[in-house]
Amino acid sequence: MTALRIRFVASEAPTAQAARARLTDLYGCAEAEAADVVVALGGDGFMLQALHAAQGTGT
Repeated sequence: MTALRIRFVASEAPTAQAARARLTDLYGCAEAEAADVVVALGGDGFMLQALHAAQGTGT
């Protein structure tokens, strides 16, 4: 079974950046083009920005 390629993105909020750093240390962080899934860390507005950025990529 192939490992899931995860991309972590975070808003500029310090807590979101700290969470992204911790998750990246634990799981790595795939490049945008290679990711199977994107995990957005931040508020609702940031999540919507991340969805729009990934739209049409198949992620």
